[in-house]
Amino acid sequence: MPEVPRNLQERLRWLRKRRGLTQVEVAEALGCEQAMISSWEVGRTRPSAVALVALSREYKVSVLALETGDGFLEEAGRALQPPSNKPGADQDLSVTLPAAGAGHLMIMDTQSGNQDRADAAEGMAQLLRALKKGRQAWIVIR
Repeated sequence: MPEVPRNLQERLRWLRKRRGLTQVEVAEALGCEQAMISSWEVGRTRPSAVALVALSREYKVSVLALETGDGFLEEAGRALQPPSNKPGADQDLSVTLPAAGAGHLMIMDTQSGNQDRADAAEGMAQLLRALKKGRQAWIVIR
């Protein structure tokens, strides 16, 4: 295991091992199969946007740190420290997705935190606008 994880698969494996968890334990926490965790950690497949949010919540690091490595070691170091008794020290990294009806998409914009429902055409337009501005955004289909 590298001292400084260079890519998503190494960061996922590094976090799991540093927290002393097995792939089975992470899979149970995320509600998926152990084979999926293994597939992500060896780079056969990439986690979906929804899975990345769940992984970031489980490991207490941001999606940005997981995806790009920006600030990863700092965030991971804080997440691995024992909890502080200071008020407000426990940050909630969870994301609640709004309900989407049939034929609608949900667009998540990480910079603004907006989560909007849209039809397919408008959803793609919003995604392209966010990407052109250099922001990370996802389209989630339920």
